[in-house]
Amino acid sequence: MGTGEKGTLYNAGYENRRNLGGEGVRLGERMVPGPQLSERARRERAVLLRSVDTRTVNGGASLVRRSSMTATPETPVPLSAIEAAARTIAGKVQRTPLVRAPQFPGFPTTEIYLKLENLQWTGAFKLRGALNKILGLSPEEAARGVVAASAGNHSQGVAWAARARGIPATIVMPENASPLKVSRTRALGARVVLHGADYEEAHEHSMRLAAETGATYVHPFDDAAVIAGQGTVGLEILDDLPGVRRIVVGVGGGGLLAGIAAAVRGRGSTADLVGIQPAGADTLRASLAEGRVVVGSRPTTFADGLATRHIGNLPLQILQASKARALVADDRTIARASFLLLEHAKVLAEGAGATPLAGVIEHSELLADGPVVLVVSGGNLDPFVLDRILFIGLAAEGRLLRVRAPLKDVPGALEQFLDVARTEAANVRHILHGRESPDRPPGEVTVEVELEVRDAEHGEQVLRAYRDRGWPVERVSLGSGPTNPLTSPPSRA
Repeated sequence: MGTGEKGTLYNAGYENRRNLGGEGVRLGERMVPGPQLSERARRERAVLLRSVDTRTVNGGASLVRRSSMTATPETPVPLSAIEAAARTIAGKVQRTPLVRAPQFPGFPTTEIYLKLENLQWTGAFKLRGALNKILGLSPEEAARGVVAASAGNHSQGVAWAARARGIPATIVMPENASPLKVSRTRALGARVVLHGADYEEAHEHSMRLAAETGATYVHPFDDAAVIAGQGTVGLEILDDLPGVRRIVVGVGGGGLLAGIAAAVRGRGSTADLVGIQPAGADTLRASLAEGRVVVGSRPTTFADGLATRHIGNLPLQILQASKARALVADDRTIARASFLLLEHAKVLAEGAGATPLAGVIEHSELLADGPVVLVVSGGNLDPFVLDRILFIGLAAEGRLLRVRAPLKDVPGALEQFLDVARTEAANVRHILHGRESPDRPPGEVTVEVELEVRDAEHGEQVLRAYRDRGWPVERVSLGSGPTNPLTSPPSRA
């Protein structure tokens, strides 16, 4: 599919969202009638459809939604709505703790707090918004059930809330969604449909299902009731830490940061609000700069909870009015942040949940003053991804050393080579003994060894020991050096 065709698809998809409130959804040349919406849903829909235009990006049409630059009395999610959401979901969700973070290595002594939404019933904050939305459905709407699209955490929130309300739920997830999140969503009683290569394609399919069945579509971030539910996180932060100086949040569609922003500004707090996106899903900066929702290309990040092509229209309105800022972080830094949370704070955070910590690692000015709150938005981490995160984290901390050297192909040579590691208290993690190396003459082999070391300094000590004993070793890159990104952040526009 070419760029122009993708732009056409985005705009057609937006037109379908316009039509969902009664006229229906266009499938090719055919209109599928949409369900009749309640008066409240029609009001919410009207807010969503403020104004639309398109522009050309990289040779193709791209959806752009205009958004107000200033707060108005008709703000889509007022403080009263968030406080009402808090009453609605009270006793049905966890009031998650706000805990003081440990002193992470290389960090200044700024007070850092962690808002542990990974301890929510479904392992992520998404339950709050989904529950507020679904408990607010009329009996007629509830009887038709709900439909949602999600990479994983919203799906579990909707499934949990639908089960609590006793209504059917259909969740469309991308075909490459985390197997862990798919299985957990099914375990909560939802019907799971795997469709599309990413969230956007799953979303378009779910809109068609909603139109065909009359079910209520529960948007993961562009819905006033959902944002109000997420805003209860902000209320809890202010209740526990009224003097918070800065709140840092991972951003995909922007529902969580927007909800927190609406709550914080509604309570009169001037705390700095910072959204962090993965570098491979970087659209909030452009959207804030242009005052429009800018649609990006297909996201490239392991933080699946933040892998969206664009920010939501309602979130953008709120974030602009709240003077929120946007920054980005590299995936390797996000992985390192997840590792640091696990090792030092004993907190299991998925990529999306670790992104705020990655943000302050790459942008150390965020720790210039405090207290700073990092919202750990979720902890639904696939074990196979965790294995890779551990490797990246250990490599970034300088605790793995990989060396290569030629050896004589004689008995005892390998033992002598490994004896250096033993005497230097380095433990062998992997070993590759290549006898058919094309760059070695007959009678020699190439050995590559990966060693566990205490830290980067110990690794250098081991290298010196090999060379002092006459071994012509070379260090092999692990793909991440032992430098501290907090003091040597990567260059970023």
